[in-house]
Amino acid sequence: MKDNAVSPVIGVMLMLVVTIIIAAMVSAFSGSVVRDETLAPQVTLAVSYTSSITDEDKENGVPDHGADFKPNNGIAFRLSGGDSFSLRDITIQLRQGENVINFDMNTYLNSSAAVDTEKVTIVENPDGNDTYFGLPGGGDELITVGDSFMIVADDCYDSTMTTDATIVKGRFLTWSPEDSGSTFRVQTDIPFKYTITDQLSGKPMQSGTIILR
Repeated sequence: MKDNAVSPVIGVMLMLVVTIIIAAMVSAFSGSVVRDETLAPQVTLAVSYTSSITDEDKENGVPDHGADFKPNNGIAFRLSGGDSFSLRDITIQLRQGENVINFDMNTYLNSSAAVDTEKVTIVENPDGNDTYFGLPGGGDELITVGDSFMIVADDCYDSTMTTDATIVKGRFLTWSPEDSGSTFRVQTDIPFKYTITDQLSGKPMQSGTIILR
């Protein structure tokens, strides 16, 4: 009688223990998956720019300057605190008004004519194509605290003297990615927005507003 009475109790206890263990494992796994899907690198990026805009003909809306003009114009970021990350894993979006452009490792630099490669290293993607990511002073695509990187500009122009009503007066940095068939312009003295997104989580790492002077 005692043996028959004890066995069911032990069985129930074993089932409860197994159930608790399985529940704990499922909970831990689910929590890990959620964290992996939602967390982006936590960063603090200092933002600056170079906008050395010169033009020999300020009456039209195209760049006119000598072949030796290499100003290294663009938008620069310095990781002043937070997590390390790779340039391979981010997308940078610039937006001014309704105009938008996205930069990642698959956005190919149209021309490095405006970049002094002795001062800025152009980052190549795994296929060996030049991207718009530049590294002032050299380095690689892994960004750690203290490192800087930039989105280099293809060109610039000054149309402040134009009398053509079809041309917008102003001073501009321009980007014309290879095979895009279009040009994105950022005008000085007009705010534009940037957003840096982590591709792995799909979450923004940092965003803000810049005004070129």
